[in-house]
Amino acid sequence: MAEKLLNIELRFERDVVQARQRAREIAAVLGFDHQEQIRIATATSEIARNAFRYATGGCVVFSASTDTPQRFEVLVTDKGKGIPRLEQVLEGHYRSDTGMGMGIIGTRKLMDEFRIESSNKGTEVYFAKHLPRSAPYLTSLSIRKMREEAAKRGPDNPYEEIQLQNLELMKTLSELRARQDELDRLNLELEDTNRGVVALYAELEDRADYLRRTAELKSTFLSNMSHEFRTPLNSIISLARMLGESDTNPLDGDQQREVRYIQNSARDLLELVNDLLDMAKIEAGKLQVRPRTFEVSELFGALRGMLKPLLSERSMTLVFEDPVDLPSLYTDEGKLSQILRNLISNAIKFTPKGEVRVSATIDEGEQVVFTVADTGIGISEGDLEKIFQEFSQIDNELQSKYRGTGLGLPLSQNLANLLGGTITVESKPGIGSTFRVTIQREYKTEDERHKYPKNEELDANRLTILVMEDNHETQYLYRSYLEKSPYQMIGVRNPDEAREFLRDHKPAAIVCDLMIDARMEVGFISELRRDPNLNDVPILAVSIFPEEQKALAAGATAFQLKPFPAEVLRDLLGTLTHHSQEGSILLIDDQEVARYVLRQFLPIDTYRILEARSGREGLAIAKSEHPDVIFLDLAMSDMDGYAVLTALKEDAATRSIRVIIHTSQPKSEVRRSQLSEAFDILPKSVLGEPDAEDRVDDLLRRAGIKKDAKVRHA
Repeated sequence: MAEKLLNIELRFERDVVQARQRAREIAAVLGFDHQEQIRIATATSEIARNAFRYATGGCVVFSASTDTPQRFEVLVTDKGKGIPRLEQVLEGHYRSDTGMGMGIIGTRKLMDEFRIESSNKGTEVYFAKHLPRSAPYLTSLSIRKMREEAAKRGPDNPYEEIQLQNLELMKTLSELRARQDELDRLNLELEDTNRGVVALYAELEDRADYLRRTAELKSTFLSNMSHEFRTPLNSIISLARMLGESDTNPLDGDQQREVRYIQNSARDLLELVNDLLDMAKIEAGKLQVRPRTFEVSELFGALRGMLKPLLSERSMTLVFEDPVDLPSLYTDEGKLSQILRNLISNAIKFTPKGEVRVSATIDEGEQVVFTVADTGIGISEGDLEKIFQEFSQIDNELQSKYRGTGLGLPLSQNLANLLGGTITVESKPGIGSTFRVTIQREYKTEDERHKYPKNEELDANRLTILVMEDNHETQYLYRSYLEKSPYQMIGVRNPDEAREFLRDHKPAAIVCDLMIDARMEVGFISELRRDPNLNDVPILAVSIFPEEQKALAAGATAFQLKPFPAEVLRDLLGTLTHHSQEGSILLIDDQEVARYVLRQFLPIDTYRILEARSGREGLAIAKSEHPDVIFLDLAMSDMDGYAVLTALKEDAATRSIRVIIHTSQPKSEVRRSQLSEAFDILPKSVLGEPDAEDRVDDLLRRAGIKKDAKVRHA
C-alpha cells in the first residue's frame, strides 16, 4: 500500500529544483545511501524538468509503499500534448534536439521500477526505488510522521522567502534577477550532468559487454593455436640438442654453453605456452576429459620415476605412501598426474631440507583425497588465496632461485575442477604446507554430476529447494549446508534445466545465482514471476556482485551476497518457507570436539543449536537468546561452570533456563553441593556407551524438548 508523503506543483523553474531537493531529502530519511540519494534526485529533476519544459507545468507526488518490496515512489504528471514517438524514445532510437529522450531512458536505468503513459491529454511517469535492506522498516505510523515533517518544511531557498514577504521587498528585484540568472546556469549544469551520468552508465554497459567478448575471443584464439605455438618451440629444442651433440662439427666450450642456454630458454617458454594453452582450453571448454580405470599405486610409481631428477643434489626425501584399501579410479589419469606433478615439484623446490610426503585416502563419500605435505618454508595466511591467482609469485628467499610462470597452481585448480574436485591448502611459515586434491573416484560428466532426482527419489518428508548454480563446487557446498536440515536440495546448472524440473515439481523455494555462464539471469526471475503456477514460490537471489536492487526489481523475494556460511542459508530458507524452529539449545564448552559430539544427539532440525566457546560468551548468549536448555561444561579456562551456573541463576533474565551439566570430570571431583540448581548432570562418557541414545532422549524429554523432535544420532 502506497501512502503519499508530499506533492509539488511545477509552476516555476525553481519548483523543479525544489522537487530535486525534496527527493534527495526524503531518500535520506528513508535510509538510502548518498549515491542512491543522488540517483533518485537526478531522475526526479530530469522528469520534472521535462514536464515543466514541454507541458509548461505539472505535479510531482512523492509516496512510500509498505508493500513487499518496500519502496520510494515518485509520480510526475502533466496535462501537455503528450510525447511524440514515445516507443522510439523508449527503444533508444529517437532523441529530441533538447535531449528529452536521454532523460527518460536514463531514469528507467537508474530506477528499479519505471512506467510511462502518454497521450494528447497529458503524460504520467511513475518510477520507484526499492528500500535497502539496512533501511528502517516502514509502517503507516512512520510514514505519517514523515508526511507531517515534510508539511512543516519551510521554503528551500531565498526565492521562496521573497514570495512570502510583502510588497515592501520589491526593492530587491534586481537581486532576484541576478539570482534567477544563477539558477538558470545551475539548471543548465544539472541538465548536462544528468545527461553525462546517463551516457556514462550506457558506456559502462557497452564496455562490460566488450570485455566479455574480448575474453571469449582470447580463450578461443589461444586454444586454437596449440600446434602453431608448440611446433616451432619443439623444433628449437631439437635443433639445439642436435647442435650440442653433433660429432661432425663439435662445438667448443662457450658454444656448448650458449646452445644449452637456448635449449633451456626454449623449454621454459614451452612450459609457459603449455600452461597458457591448457588454461585457455579450459576457459573455452575445449579441454577434453579422457577417463580410464587405473590404480593409484601405478600413478605413484610413474610420478616417483618422473620426479626423481628433481631430487639430485638436495638434502630432502620424497616419500610416496603405499595406498591401503584404495579401490581403482576411473578418471583422467593424465590430468590427475599433471596436478600432482605440479604440487610435488613445487613442494620439492621450496623444501630445502626435510621431506615431501604424498598419500591417498578415500572418504565416506567415495571421494579420493590426495595429500602432498612438505616441511618447507611454508606460506603466510595472507598469501594462501594469492597462490591460486594467475601469474602470482610469492616473495621468499628461494624465489630468485626457482622462477616460475605463476600458472602451475591456478592450472591445477582448474584441472581439479574439471575432474569434479577441488584443491585446498593449509600452511604455516617455517613449518610447511599441505595441499589436498579431492576428486570423485569415478569421473562423471557435468550432466551426470548435476542430474536431479526423479519423482521416486524426492523425499516427501523434506522441503524441496531448487538451486540454480553453474559452479559444481558451490553446489557441493550448498548440498553440504543442507544435508542434515529439513531441506532437500535439487541442483540445476542453468535456466533450461530449472524449467525442466519446474514442469513437474513446485519447490518450497528457489535459490538462484544471478550469474550463470557469465550472463546475468534476472530475466529468469521475471519469467518465474509471470508463471501463474510458480509466482508465489519465494526466490532467494545470490551473487558475488552487489546486485540486490536488480534482483528485487525482477521479482526476487530476498538477496544474499556470496559467499555466506551455512547458518545464513538455513536461516534465509526458514524465513522464506516459514519453516521456523521450535526454540534453541545452548552448548557452553571451550572444547570444539566436545560440542561437536554432543550436537550429534540434539534435535537440530527443530531446535537452533547455539554454541559458546567460553563461560563469559555463554552468559552473553543466554541473556540475549534465552535458550530452552543449556548444556554447561565445568572445566573452562576463563570462567568455570560453577561460576557460570551461579551467574545464570542470579540473573532474572536467565534464572528459569534449565541447565544440564555436561562434564568429563569424575563423579568424585564434581562439587554437587554447588550444582543444586542444575537440572541434571550428563557425564560426557555417557555418549560413548551403547545406551547413549536412550539416555539422552530421556534427558531431553524431561528438560522440555518436544518428544517428536527429530534427533540425529552419531
